[in-house]
Amino acid sequence: MTLPTPATHGQATDARIAEVVATCKRYGKSSIIALAGVPGTGKSHVGRIASQRVAGDPLRVREVQFHQSTTYEEFVEGLRIDASGAIVQEPGLFLEWNDLAWDNPELSWVLLIEELSRANVSAVLGELMTFIEDRSRPFTSTYSRRPIRVAPNLIFLATYNPSDRSALDIDNALLRRLRVINFPADSGQLSDMLGPRLPVAVMTRLAALFSSVERQHPEDFQDMMPFGHGIFAEVQQERPDLHELWRERIRHMLRRPLVQPHPFTDAIEAAYPWRDAEYSEP
Repeated sequence: MTLPTPATHGQATDARIAEVVATCKRYGKSSIIALAGVPGTGKSHVGRIASQRVAGDPLRVREVQFHQSTTYEEFVEGLRIDASGAIVQEPGLFLEWNDLAWDNPELSWVLLIEELSRANVSAVLGELMTFIEDRSRPFTSTYSRRPIRVAPNLIFLATYNPSDRSALDIDNALLRRLRVINFPADSGQLSDMLGPRLPVAVMTRLAALFSSVERQHPEDFQDMMPFGHGIFAEVQQERPDLHELWRERIRHMLRRPLVQPHPFTDAIEAAYPWRDAEYSEP
């Protein structure tokens, strides 16, 4: 089957997609490929596109979002009560996708895990922590007691926010099994996204916002910037969109009642002229 030519998403975005695809193909047989960045840096957008390119078919991509209540029983294997009231073993999302990968070894399959660090990852993955890395050996499942090997054609791609408090709980055992691709705020991807909609002068000011904050906070910018370029995704025109974005979203990220202002607050406020609804370009 001849695959269609991939759609272009802009030069900078296409480069990020290509990087993720290449990393998945090179290391996906032994590592979890993890895209790390603060909210709005395009990691989910790029991850979805890259997943489909790696798999070759969107129907071979399974997406799941981890959260605090995600369990081993949901992800790997658990017990359920069937219609007759009997307790039965039931495969979780991983085992379902892993079985499909083994049934179709000539094809690539992708598990895309959003918000990896929001769950208790070690507890959710269980023995997979070891066997994602070493796929030559089987492990015995907890409930059905059957031998399971992780399919070599199953790719684990994940996203997470390194500034989340929950990300601090990622232990060294998991970190050793991650291939981390950093996703900072990117003026190139900002241009890909908004360039056709906004005047050059406005795009220049938006790009300067990120570069100004990075100059003032070079060591912390990548992991502590409260938002990335994706926060501007819904902007269609300079006015009133950029002022409303400030009033309804950005200022609440920087200053919250009874909480210390974000460390970058002064720098962001100084570089964001649209705080004033009557702003006009000098």
